Amino acid sequence: RETLGPDIDLLIDAGGSEQFWPHGYKWALRTSQMLAEYDVAWFEEPLAPDDLEGYALLREHSPVPIAGGEVLTRRQAFQPWLERRAVDIIQPDATKCGGLTEARRIAWMAADHHVQMVSHGWNTAVGLAADLHLAAAMPVARYVEFLTPAPYIDSLLVEPFQLDANGYLTIPDRPGLGIELDRDALARFAGARR
Repeated sequence: RETLGPDIDLLIDAGGSEQFWPHGYKWALRTSQMLAEYDVAWFEEPLAPDDLEGYALLREHSPVPIAGGEVLTRRQAFQPWLERRAVDIIQPDATKCGGLTEARRIAWMAADHHVQMVSHGWNTAVGLAADLHLAAAMPVARYVEFLTPAPYIDSLLVEPFQLDANGYLTIPDRPGLGIELDRDALARFAGARR
């Protein structure tokens, strides 16, 4: 917090979406209490991805907002999380949950339940482009996750994403998702065709 200063949002990802996450509710609650001292904007994936009851309890008692849902794969999987208000921020990944249309449906469900939405599709150039458009269209979206350097983002586009002077990504404004894939780069990532 001292390094970032008070004007930068600090988001913490515990990594609980991993298959063999060893930590439970008590660890997550203690950690959230510690993170509150640092004015953390959210605590992401602090429990195993199938622990709906634990998430609901943690969200009720955590002093910091709880984010999760990046591994859920369809609208029906998100519904109980939203109905239970098990998270403060739901994180659908358009590359996993059924595409941009399904992610939009999930975002509207989040809005209906007063849950913020931050897409999780930063892992590919196509996913990031979809996230940018979704975030621009949805009133419950506040952020778009962006990690760089990432070869599946930076290397796949003719014109890579760039941060502007204020640190924001510009939403592509060409047809479709607004990006042009570099076919030579795709061939390198895909390997030899048979």
